[in-house]
Amino acid sequence: MQQVVNETAFINHERALTLPNKNVFGFTKQVGNWLMLVPVSLFISCLLISYPFAEYFSMPQQIAAHIGTMVFPALFKIGYVVRCIGQHGLGLRV
Repeated sequence: MQQVVNETAFINHERALTLPNKNVFGFTKQVGNWLMLVPVSLFISCLLISYPFAEYFSMPQQIAAHIGTMVFPALFKIGYVVRCIGQHGLGLRV
C-alpha cells in the first residue's frame, strides 16, 4: 500500500515540474496586451480631465483623475511584465 502511495506522489510531483502548455502563455500574452491597452486609454482620459477640461468636472472627479494619472501607468508596467512572460513562454523575442 505504501508503494502505491509513493508512486502516486512521484507522478503528481513530476506533473508539477512540467511546463504549462503554449495556450497558457498565449493567454498570458493576451492579458498583458489588454493590461497595457486599457490603462493607457484611461491615463489619457485622466490627463484630459485633470488639465484641459478641468472646468467641466467637479473637484472629486478631478482628484480621482489626478490619482488615476499615478495609478494607471503602474498598471501599464504590470501589463508589460505579464506580456513579456507570455512572450518568453512562447519562445518569442522579448
